[in-house]
Amino acid sequence: MYGVANLSVLNLRAEPSHRSELVSQMLFGDAYSVVEETPDWLKVRTCDCGYEGWISRRQHNPLHDKDVEDYLAADKYVVKDLLLIINTFEKNISFPIFIGSSFPYPKDGILILGNSIFMVNLPEEKPVPASQGLSPLQVKLMQFAAAFLNAPYLWGGRTPAGIDCSGFSQLAYKSVGIALPRDASQQVEGGMTVDFVEEAQIGDLAFFGSTAESETITHVGIVCGQNQIIHSSGKVRIDTLDSTGIFCNEEGRYTHFLRIIKRVM
Repeated sequence: MYGVANLSVLNLRAEPSHRSELVSQMLFGDAYSVVEETPDWLKVRTCDCGYEGWISRRQHNPLHDKDVEDYLAADKYVVKDLLLIINTFEKNISFPIFIGSSFPYPKDGILILGNSIFMVNLPEEKPVPASQGLSPLQVKLMQFAAAFLNAPYLWGGRTPAGIDCSGFSQLAYKSVGIALPRDASQQVEGGMTVDFVEEAQIGDLAFFGSTAESETITHVGIVCGQNQIIHSSGKVRIDTLDSTGIFCNEEGRYTHFLRIIKRVM
């Protein structure tokens, strides 16, 4: 059994209870398979990165088995603005979907997601501004990441209303067509190692531990300039990056300790 998110956000819980820990979120257009069920809850696995969690059965929007392969293979539009307002087809109810949401390109303004139909007016595509020394992908990545500045930190979050560090890096790379796993401990397994922080390029992923001695990866951010990193810690922010780690100017101390830098773009 499959489904596709037809709401702005579907919260993934660790256990089948509204009181349970938020582990992640699916955005509008995200497809999933159902791996377990109770009368009120469904345990689902996301189709993009295989992340698992529980959603309320009342939020399930079936995606018919015969349509799954075509849906996953379809070219998809990724929302680049903070919000995109769309309308339900039958009742013409307007509601927002968040930046990072993705769905097949509408046909004549009509989008079909499983059992749901929407009217979608896509904004005009903006040309990528030229930036000396940066590739178009780097420019797109930085534009997308900058849109999240000051978004509050939320464990498990993936929207401007609340986002965690790995959700931030995952969505940013999604905006340039690169799929990353959900968690920092998984994301660190990919890409090519950058030996020295001085060799880091814009768009590289930097991974950190919580103490100078810890080898466990607990944090990730995106290199956004020479000795600069954009990351979600308290809020999405830009801090100083050096060979020791992230130095927070507001607090006057190192908050995260560098373990490795990876190049995935």
